[in-house]
Amino acid sequence: MRDSAKTSAARESAASGAAEVAGLVEVMAKLRSKDGCPWDREQTWDSLRRYVLEEAYELVDAVDRKDPAAVLEECGDLLLEVVFMAQIAHEEGRFGMAEVARGITRKLIRRHPHVFGDQERASDADEAFARWEAVKAAEKPGRPASRDRLPRGLPALLLAVKAVEQAGAAEDGNEADRDGIPPALERMQTARRAGDPDALETALGELLLAVARGARRDGLDPESALRNAVRRLDE
Repeated sequence: MRDSAKTSAARESAASGAAEVAGLVEVMAKLRSKDGCPWDREQTWDSLRRYVLEEAYELVDAVDRKDPAAVLEECGDLLLEVVFMAQIAHEEGRFGMAEVARGITRKLIRRHPHVFGDQERASDADEAFARWEAVKAAEKPGRPASRDRLPRGLPALLLAVKAVEQAGAAEDGNEADRDGIPPALERMQTARRAGDPDALETALGELLLAVARGARRDGLDPESALRNAVRRLDE
């Protein structure tokens, strides 16, 4: 009885959410219409890039501050950017919000065979993630993870973390690269003594990359660690 009530509540929540998103799509279509807002009509995918990034960072900041009201607001702001870009695509005959939602829904179902398919339940989060990666690899044969395109628009530290994650086991098995921090520090000191700014910058980049590698091996998120350190400066 309890499970049945939970399922019914989940369905009602999903239906309510779908109706609200549909209302948002209608509002955006109106804003983009000839009788809508001149600013909204002028926007393109390219012009919206900065707002997508800004809203994503504001959402992360709200999460870091553990502010539920701010998380609610920023989720809405980020959703707006998704709907905005989908509306532009719809006007150009490419795709619409329905295709966006359908695509990610099908991906979620496809990559969770232990929930929606006939596989046994995953024993823990690590096993669930491994199954996701296995399905992803099967979907893209001949395209190993290390060759996946890196999102170059990421900030440098996040880009380094992504690159290190893709390199994965290959780097873990290289004992020479187990700890690149001391050698990078030594190269920085050498470059500083020599008064060579280019070599100093190169060594600094190698040091930051070594930090990202070490963080991955220790199961840490260097982005969160740095954000928390900066936040402590204001305390």
